[in-house]
Amino acid sequence: MRLISIENVLNLKGAADASFRLGGGVTSFALLTRVVVSTLVKYSTRGERREDGEHEHDKTLIPVDVAVEADMRAGSPIITGEMARQLGFRLEPIDGEAAGRRLTEADAHHVLAATMDVSRAILEAKADGKVDFREWETIEKEVREAIRALESVLKSRKAEGV
Repeated sequence: MRLISIENVLNLKGAADASFRLGGGVTSFALLTRVVVSTLVKYSTRGERREDGEHEHDKTLIPVDVAVEADMRAGSPIITGEMARQLGFRLEPIDGEAAGRRLTEADAHHVLAATMDVSRAILEAKADGKVDFREWETIEKEVREAIRALESVLKSRKAEGV
């Protein structure tokens, strides 16, 4: 009996999908890693349901080295953060590496644009009265990008010396 539940597997697949999206998609990421597009897709989806009731890709999880590369490309520890969460931990930046660059007016515009993208994705998804899977995927991508923009602002504090 495995210690990891199907819920844990689905959360890891969701994190892989989010990391791939933030990093520019599986097609471009495949050019930078040891894994081909079709295999990357297996890491982020369940696949078709088989006759035995199982899904074809439920047991196919992303290898640790590819997860680290994906998170590096995404600019955030999305997959590795989910791994840590499942173990009861939280990832935090190392102090010396946490300092960003100085805060600028462009940061305000970037945060505004990113949060407006979240708002636009929600409004477009709700236009027909229901939010489908693909719309949720878009909302999640925009939310993660907004979080990254906001985290960048927080990192600027150390660069400002306050």
